[in-house]
Amino acid sequence: MFAVLCFLTGCGVTAWEDLKPPDLTISAGEEDLSYTLGTFTWSENKRSVSSDTPSLLDHADVTNDVEAGETVSIDFAQEPDLIEVGVWKDEEVVFKQLAGNTITLPNDEKSDVLYVIRAEWPEGDALYSLSIKTIGSRP
Repeated sequence: MFAVLCFLTGCGVTAWEDLKPPDLTISAGEEDLSYTLGTFTWSENKRSVSSDTPSLLDHADVTNDVEAGETVSIDFAQEPDLIEVGVWKDEEVVFKQLAGNTITLPNDEKSDVLYVIRAEWPEGDALYSLSIKTIGSRP
C-alpha cells in the first residue's frame, strides 16, 4: 500500500525543474537587466541534471540598452565560489575572474556585446548570457 501511495504522490520528490543553478539579478543603476541561463550541471539531494544549449549567440533572448560607462552588478541568490566573465567574439570566449561582482562598460563606444558569465558552486556550474547594447556616453 505504501509503495502504491509513494508512486502516485511522488513521495515528496520535487520536480526536476527545481534542480537548477541559483537565480541571479543583473542590474545597471536602478534597472534590472534580462539574461539567459545557458548550459549547466547541478546536483542536489542525490539527483543530478545536465542541460546543454545551442550556441550562446543563438539563445540570447533580449538585448539590454545600457548607457556606456555604466557599472553592471551581478548578484546571485547563492554566492558562487567562482565568477568569471568574458565577451563572446569570433565564436569563442576568453574568461577573466570577476572581482567585486561588477562589470564596468566601456565609456567611449557604442556597441553590441554578448557577455558570458560562468559561475561555479559545490553543486555544479552554469553559463549565463547577457546581451548589452551600449548607448550614449557618460559625461
